[in-house]
Amino acid sequence: MKKNKQNINDMDYSSFVGLIKERNRPSGGIKTVHDVAINALIDKNKKILEIGSNTGFTSVNMSLLTGCKSVGVDINQNSVTESIRYAKENNITKSVKFICADTRKLPFKDGEFDIIWVSNVTSFIAEKESAIQEYIRVLRPGGTLVVVPIYYIKPVPDTIINEVSKAIGSLVEKWDKGYWLKLFIDTSNKQGVNLELYYEKDFKYLDRTNIIPKYVSDIIDKNIKDESIEIKAQINKRFQYFMNLFNENLQYCGFSILLFQKRHCVEESELFLSRPVENI
Repeated sequence: MKKNKQNINDMDYSSFVGLIKERNRPSGGIKTVHDVAINALIDKNKKILEIGSNTGFTSVNMSLLTGCKSVGVDINQNSVTESIRYAKENNITKSVKFICADTRKLPFKDGEFDIIWVSNVTSFIAEKESAIQEYIRVLRPGGTLVVVPIYYIKPVPDTIINEVSKAIGSLVEKWDKGYWLKLFIDTSNKQGVNLELYYEKDFKYLDRTNIIPKYVSDIIDKNIKDESIEIKAQINKRFQYFMNLFNENLQYCGFSILLFQKRHCVEESELFLSRPVENI
C-alpha cells in the first residue's frame, strides 16, 4: 500500500477510505442497520443488494444480525478488497459477497433482490435518475428500497458546499428532504412503477469536533502498519481534514431512514395521516 505524499493529498474521500480501510458506517451507524432490519422485515430468507457498499459494514452486519444473503457493490476496487477481508474476519463469506461494478449498469437480473440498500450513495452519482432506474429494475415487486439520504435542514455557506463537493469528487447541491422524496418517486413513475413510502424517520447530527482526533488516531493505528512516519503523518492530516470538513457540513444537515415498497399497482393516495405523539 505504498503511497507518496502527492497521491494522498490528491485523493478524494471515496479513494481515501479504501486506503485507510475505515469501516465507514451509514448515517446513524449500527442503530440504522437494526432499525432497517426490523422495519423492512429482513430475515434469513431475504436477499439484499447494497449499492455503494464501501468497506462492507452494512452488508456484513446486516447478515450477522438477520442471517440474510447479501451482495455488496462498489466502484472502488480497494474498498471491495477490504470488504472481502472484513467478511472473512467475521466468518460469513458463504452469505456475503462483494463485487466491483458500476451502479449505472448492474450485473443482475430484473427483480433479483428482496431489498435494495442505497443509503446516501445517490448523492455521489451524477446520473441520478439512471442509477435509480437500475435500483428499481433489480428489486422484485413487493420488495423494499432502503434510502438513507443526507440533506440540508438549514442554510449552509457556499464555501462549505464547494469544499465538500471537491472532497468527495462529486457535485453537492443544497438538497432538502423533499428533493430526495420527489426524485425517487418521480423516477419510479417515469418507469411505470409505483414506489410507496411506508416508513420514515428523521434525525439530526451531533457535533463530534472533540472526538475527531482520537477517532482518526485509532483508525490509523489499527489499519496503517507498514508506512513510514512521514506517510502516516500525511494520512493523519488528510483524514483529519476530511472528518473536520464533514463534521462542519453535517451541522447544517439531517438524514432520514426512508423505506419504499415497489408496488405491483398504483394505489390511491392516503388522506387522513398521523404522526407520533412525543409528549402527552
